[in-house]
Formats: sequence, C-alpha cells, structure tokens
Amino acid sequence: MMKFSVLMAVYIKERPEYLTMALNSIMDQTYLPDEVVLVKDGPLTPQLERAIDEFDQRYPQLLNLINLIENKGLGHALKVGLEHCRHELVARMDTDDVSRPQRFQKQIEFMSAHPEVDVLGTNIEEFHSIPGDLNRFKISPEYHDDIVNAIYLRNPFNHPSIMMRKTAVLQAGSYREDLLLFEDYALFLTLWKKGARFYNIQDTLLDFRVGDGIETIKRRSGLHYLKKENNFLAYARSINAFNASQIFKYKLLKFPIRLLPPKIVLFIYNAFFRN
Repeated sequence: MMKFSVLMAVYIKERPEYLTMALNSIMDQTYLPDEVVLVKDGPLTPQLERAIDEFDQRYPQLLNLINLIENKGLGHALKVGLEHCRHELVARMDTDDVSRPQRFQKQIEFMSAHPEVDVLGTNIEEFHSIPGDLNRFKISPEYHDDIVNAIYLRNPFNHPSIMMRKTAVLQAGSYREDLLLFEDYALFLTLWKKGARFYNIQDTLLDFRVGDGIETIKRRSGLHYLKKENNFLAYARSINAFNASQIFKYKLLKFPIRLLPPKIVLFIYNAFFRN
C-alpha cells in the first residue's frame, strides 16, 4: 500500500498525557505511517518536551520535528508542517484525540482505490475523559455533492480525521495563516473552488476530545469569534464560494447563537447537532 505522513501541531497549553495518548494511538494502527511530522508551535513546557522525547526514543527515525520560534497559530503550523511531509498522502490528527486502530488502513485503501478523491474524512465520536463516555457522534455527509451542499452552513469535514493529497492542498494555496479558527474550513472552500473531490467514510474512525464542552464553546462564541467569522465570510465571498444571499443566511442562522451564554449554546449544540 501507499506510504503516508501524519501531520500534527502542538503548542504550550496542551497536556502531555493527551499528547502521549494521541501518539500511542498512531502506533496502535493496523497500518502504520511512514513518518509523523510534529510541528512545535512555539516554546513548549518541559512536560510536553519529555512526552515528545519519550516517543522519539521508542520509535527512532519516525518523528520529524519542526521547531517554530514563536506561536503563530494552527494555520501557520500546519502550512509549515505540510511542506515538510515527505509523502503525497497526509493524515491530519490533533494532539488530544485518539485514532481508532483501523483508521489509517481504511483511509489508505480508499485513497488507493479512488485517485480522484483529494480529501477523505471520517465520522467521529466525541468524548469527555475516556473514549466512549458520551456516546455522541458527529456524522458528516458522505458523497461529494452532499458535502458541497452542506459547505454553505458548516464545515463538512471533521478536520482531525481527514487524509488529503499534498499536491492538491499545496496547489490550492495550503492553509491560510490569517483566518484563525477557520483555517480548515477556508481550505476546504478553496479546494472545492479549485475542483477538488471530497468524500467522507461513514465509519467512526476517530475519538474526538471535547472535555466538558464549555471551554470549546467559549473559544467559538462572543464578539472576538464573530470578528474572525466575519473575516472568514469575507474570504469566502472573495473566492466566489458564497454569494451575498448565502452569507446573509449564514449570519442569520449562526450569529445570534454566538452571543448566547455558553451553557445555552452547549445545550443547543448537543441537542440538535449531534447524534
């Protein structure tokens, strides 16, 4: 089967035990990667450095560490990291999630059989402390046309679950550094407008850590988030991904929710947007 890279980024506020769990899940796969590109997005804590060193000692020659002098955000880190990936197929993963054992094998088999697909996602199960403890799933649309139909109101991929073709992403301009919190959504819009093909495997292949959910909601609500979301919508308009009426509908449906108290937003999120 084809060789592939795993692309990750870590920064100072992340927890070393979560990073260790994520890295271990990569090595518990039925089909192993040929390299793990880990971008250190600025200085890290000694505990995080120790977790990285221990993994590197256990699996020499596998880890490709990229050291960034300062923290500039996920978009910048992934853009730099992607350029250092040696293989055409690149699997994304966050440093606090858990890939299920057959994830990479199923994705590699699919990408090998479908060379026309540029981005391949999976469904995910959210968890608080231990995978399976919430029994809550995020299901993504399967086929390309359904994915595009969904893209006007939400990100149609679970970003940490995707496998992508490096060439297609680089030709589309890669991750944008100026669209904080929307770097993945913007990338998928750009890829779509460049003619990329999408698919989501309808298997749950990643356990996605949400904690109690409140901190995530706080990061994705309030005036600070609305400003970033406005910047994203301006970009979507500039590349003719969204027209004026689609942007109006997006704002009408989403912007009021951004200003609600986090606990109410969390209730809406869990009650109406998860299975």
